[in-house]
Amino acid sequence: MKLRPRVTIANFVLGLGCAAFVSSETPAQTTKEQTLLVAVSDAGQWKATDPRVAKAHENLADYYSAEGRYADAERVYQKTLELDEDMLGRANPAIVPAIDDLARVVFAQMKYDRAAELMARELRIMEREYGDNDPKLAPSLEQTARVLESGGKYAEAEKFLARAVAIREKASGPDSLDLAPDLSQLARVNVAKQNLAGAEGLYQRVLKIQLKTVSPNSPELLPALDALASLNLEQNQLDQKHDAEPLLKQTLFIREGSVGPNHVDVAKNLDKLAAMYTEQKRFAEAEKASERALFIWMKELKPGSAELADKYEKVAELYQALNRPADAEPLVQQVLTARESDMVASLNTLAAIYVSRQNLTDAEPLYRLSLTILDKRGILSGKRPLSLDSSQDNLDLLAETALDYVDLLKKMKRKSDASKLEARIRAVTGKSVAPKKKAS
Repeated sequence: MKLRPRVTIANFVLGLGCAAFVSSETPAQTTKEQTLLVAVSDAGQWKATDPRVAKAHENLADYYSAEGRYADAERVYQKTLELDEDMLGRANPAIVPAIDDLARVVFAQMKYDRAAELMARELRIMEREYGDNDPKLAPSLEQTARVLESGGKYAEAEKFLARAVAIREKASGPDSLDLAPDLSQLARVNVAKQNLAGAEGLYQRVLKIQLKTVSPNSPELLPALDALASLNLEQNQLDQKHDAEPLLKQTLFIREGSVGPNHVDVAKNLDKLAAMYTEQKRFAEAEKASERALFIWMKELKPGSAELADKYEKVAELYQALNRPADAEPLVQQVLTARESDMVASLNTLAAIYVSRQNLTDAEPLYRLSLTILDKRGILSGKRPLSLDSSQDNLDLLAETALDYVDLLKKMKRKSDASKLEARIRAVTGKSVAPKKKAS
């Protein structure tokens, strides 16, 4: 029987986000699933040791796994493993891919103890077949460590990774590029154990290995450099006097050269530099980094969004620290507008819920409060004309809220109040209440 190549937990984890979304649905059986189920049913006419029986189950399990239906996949992969065991024996290395398949869908369901048991069994099979130090053991050791790490068993994960590193060192030498992923994973485990000095040494070793094959400005260095910068920042906060600045400047230089000076990744790098400078009270340098990052974020983030408001707020705080209140004021206004818009959105949602329940008297004060927040300049009340500095987003929200309020007033038989407000909306924005469609 020919079994397919192993699919590692490390690779499988990359697809969990999309698959988890799919798994939230429970649709009727698709044509493909029906076909696969028929194939499994038809396989019942053959002997259990016929390779076609295991293959039919494997195909169905693969389908469930790809659809994010991990519980179904687990059930069928378990049957596939049992069929392989009957055909090949419980200690045959050829059943390892079937164990891998079962382990990864168990892992996807966060059943870490069960996944660890499966990986331990796989490792025993490999050790019995190849010995304790064969390079073929390294993938199983790495996957076992990943499962243990995900389950919070960092000390155990560290032992398996150290063993994988030792095997690869013996097979390929201490400077082999094959060591870099294991050393990086081992460093992450050390961070989880709060052994920051140990993690730093491992990332330094990763860089030393990588620099033998790539240039000092290669984007391939970024994961290790970013990790080192974060470690230095954390250790500096613990008064261990580490300097992340040269590392952050190096990553910034590499990113500017690889993705361009106005990329989001560059903005994130600048934000880290600005935060470090601010902590060190180097406000002028923080200002330069923050202003440049803000220029990028203003093009990438939606105007009036909470994310952009946070960026404005950080730069405004720097202007205040530099005694530049006139520069800080417009940014603070942007922050207030964004946060008021968030509050208005919540008020309007709650008001709409009350309206849907015919609870009009509870909805009415919520709309009034929204309009009070949005109409500070008195545009709707007629106290002031439409100002040129009013953002279009704010005017749109103001108009939308006012129109919803007009509709509510009409339902409450307050036609005079509704007509006055609607006339003002039309004068200011050119918009009016659209006639409601009759329910079909």
